[in-house]
Amino acid sequence: MRILIAEDDLVSRRVLQKNIEMWGHEVLVAKDGLEAWKMFIENKLQMVISDWMMPQMDGLT
Repeated sequence: MRILIAEDDLVSRRVLQKNIEMWGHEVLVAKDGLEAWKMFIENKLQMVISDWMMPQMDGLT
């Protein structure tokens, strides 16, 4: 499964990434909502895990 993590906090982003990769999934990471949106458009994803409040664009937009 290809999963996108959108999280502005570096520690939270890395913890999520490492745990999901341990389960055998491919992980893409974005540090803000705008970067996440671009990755969402450019990649075929099965899941998005998003922080609610991020710079550039929030996790709901």
